[in-house]
This record gives sequence, structure tokens and C-alpha cells, in this order.
Amino acid sequence: MALISQPLRACGLVESSWVRATGAACFERHTHDEYVLGANLWGHERIWLEGRTLEVPVGAITLYNPLAVQASEFAAPGVEYISLHLAPQALEQVARENNLKPFCAMPRFEQGVFQDAGLYRAIVDFARIDNQQPAHREEALLALLGQLLQRPTGPAGEQSHALRLAMQCMRDTPHARLALEDLAAVAGLSKYHFVRCFKNATGLAPLQYHMQLRLSEARRRLRAGEHPAEVALGLGFYDQSHFINAFRRVMGMTPNHYWQAFKAPAQG
Repeated sequence: MALISQPLRACGLVESSWVRATGAACFERHTHDEYVLGANLWGHERIWLEGRTLEVPVGAITLYNPLAVQASEFAAPGVEYISLHLAPQALEQVARENNLKPFCAMPRFEQGVFQDAGLYRAIVDFARIDNQQPAHREEALLALLGQLLQRPTGPAGEQSHALRLAMQCMRDTPHARLALEDLAAVAGLSKYHFVRCFKNATGLAPLQYHMQLRLSEARRRLRAGEHPAEVALGLGFYDQSHFINAFRRVMGMTPNHYWQAFKAPAQG
């Protein structure tokens, strides 16, 4: 199995990658703190999304809200798709500056697999824009957001107050290796009930979920130019290989390759 994720840098608002997998491959259950849009160009993908298993045929799009727990597996012949990560703040900023759609809270879109020819085309067009043409990049981004904001919204996620307290603690401490006892205490639950309720609500065990938040913070720091070794140390990874393997399972590349992808254009 070979999984190649080619990062593309565009507009400073969207992180995009063109992913090619040959042979059977998968991404384990994970989450991102951005909206994630995908366009399946070739091959067959099966996703797990918060308790549902869905098929992704060629020409379909996938759409995930921030912090949705997801997983993917690809059929043996391979797959090729585009993945876009859009920060919620970027969506709000561009929508506000261009009067696309006013909202007082970040939208939660209907998630899953969809046939949406307009959004599919907008994703592909955006990914193909030459980064040396800023006017065309902006035009393609606005076309993409215009299509996205036409998507129907879904119900807000319902999580108990106890779990929200624990999640906030995790978001506040990406640098720490938290103990299960401490998180259960924040939630005011026994360890047994805390783990059971958390996994039922998110699809991940609490410490796995916290690892995903730490990896999201790692991506942010790498994009800002921080060296991978410094990121691993700053986020409490006891071992470089542990950091590299955890990062690669989610992103399909090593932290160093990810760092270099964002570092190189800034030096040109």
C-alpha cells in the first residue's frame, strides 16, 4: 500500500491536499478542528462517520463538521481524491467580508456523502488553481464558499454538560498527557461511566480524542514554521517516533514532510 498526500497551499485560509492511494489503505478514526470537504476523483472509499458506515463513489463529495469523528478505508485498486480543510474562522471571515451569508454562530452542515455537482466542481477548480495567480485563487475560493454555504444545515450535536467540560479541558491542554482519572473528575463521573458515555457520544475513547486535538495543534504549529522536533517536545510526546507515527496515521505524511510543504513556499 502506498498513500501519497500532496499538500497544496492556497489563500492562507484553506489547507488542501491531493491524495493518491495505491492498494488497500485506510485512515483510522480521527478528527479535525476544521470543516473537511472531499471530492472523490477516482476509486472507491468507505467512511465511518460518528456511528454510520457510508460508501463514497466516484464523483461524490464528503463533508464533515469541525471535530466530527471519522475514518476512511480505500478499496484495493486505489483511490484519488482532493481534501480541503477550512478553518471555521476563515469561513466566518470570508463570508462576512463578502456578504455571502450572515450567521451569528458557526454553521453545522448536514454531514456525510452527497452528490452535489456544483460543490464538486468548485472543490476541483480550487485545488487546480496555480498559487502564483492570487486573483484566480480568490475567485475560486469565493465560488467554493458560495457553493458550501448553500448546503443544508444539520442538527447541532448534543453532548452532556459533563462531556463538554471534559472536552474543553482537553482543548485547553494540548501540551499535556492527561490522565483518565483527571478527565473523569472534570466531568464529575466515575472512570467507567465517563469512558462509556464519551465513546458512545464521539466514537473515540477520551485519550484517543485528546490525541486528535494534540495532532491538530501540531499541524497548526508546523504551519507556523515551528520545527517538528520542537513541536513534539512542546506537545508532550515522549518519543519522536511516537509523534511521527501518530501524525502519519491521520495526515498520510510525516510531520517533517508537512512542515517542509509549508516552509518551502515562504522561502521562494
